[in-house]
Amino acid sequence: MDKRYESTVDAIGRVSAAEQLEIDVTPTYTIVGNIPLTVRESLLPELLKMGDNVQRTAKELAPPGIIGPFCLEIVVTDNLEIYTFEISARIVAGTNIGIGTSPYAYLKHGEKMYAGRRIALEIKEALNKKRIHNVVT
Repeated sequence: MDKRYESTVDAIGRVSAAEQLEIDVTPTYTIVGNIPLTVRESLLPELLKMGDNVQRTAKELAPPGIIGPFCLEIVVTDNLEIYTFEISARIVAGTNIGIGTSPYAYLKHGEKMYAGRRIALEIKEALNKKRIHNVVT
């Protein structure tokens, strides 16, 4: 999980209100980077459920569904309500910023793991279990 860092809208809080008025800045939302996050533990069940729902629905709508990594781009409200506004069926930029540092991958695999290595590991595991047809079509 990561947070987008967006040009002036994220940086403007470092400038005093008086200086903001003086330079007449209009906040913009140009993405200039990503910052890795560890999600609040109480949100994990809902986020995992959302991912499972995307996989299930994709399989129903367009078999065999999403094969490979995907990203849910979300907004979390102050009341901890989660809204997805985009699904990216690919490895997204932010995922690669913390190569080998995801606590979730470490908990699952017991070692540092980035997206590409995880995909290779899953293909190898599918070959060993004679289930490659489940991951490659």
